Amino acid sequence: MWRRLLTAIGVIGATVAIHEGAHALMAVRSGGKVKEIGVGFGPVLARTRVGGVPVALRALPLGGYAAIDIEQLPPRRRFPLLLAGPLANIAVGAQLLAWTRHQPPVRIGGGRPVGVTGFLGTMSALMEAAGQGPGAVLRLAGVVNLGVGLMNLLPIYPLDGGHIAMSAMEARGVPARARTAFARITATIFLLIAQMAMLGDLRRLRRH
Repeated sequence: MWRRLLTAIGVIGATVAIHEGAHALMAVRSGGKVKEIGVGFGPVLARTRVGGVPVALRALPLGGYAAIDIEQLPPRRRFPLLLAGPLANIAVGAQLLAWTRHQPPVRIGGGRPVGVTGFLGTMSALMEAAGQGPGAVLRLAGVVNLGVGLMNLLPIYPLDGGHIAMSAMEARGVPARARTAFARITATIFLLIAQMAMLGDLRRLRRH
């Protein structure tokens, strides 16, 4: 049980680290300042520095962040920085799926394929994959990375796609009031999507 749980947490942590690390790397190249990269949320378990950038490993593997002074950059110079995280996940996901293309889909108890939606569903699927061997874990890690990358391209705040949309509006001279309204509306949509994913995960988990 613990081995499966740690494997699932490791995959999620690595996915977050790839995403936020790509943001930070592109931020440095674009002239932005990276204050800290965080893997997870909550209390800090460990701190280190990678290439001079502070990295904090936190207790709850529910995501991550890259604390970047993005507002210091002109709007159009933010685009490569914002795209770097999703594109890194997509590239890693595509490569993992190519490597494991002959690996059968992860299945619950040998039945239907596992679906990956919200955090609970992803954790459950990864734990199931951990019981089926390294090949299953790598294949599902590819699915997770690809999903995270594509999801973050959606023009919904606070996802990267939402920040890209807001930067594009700023570059075109859209008033701050309209940009704030866009952020509030799309943030509400994001919360509704997250709630639906969580409820869907709970229903599926109860059935199994």
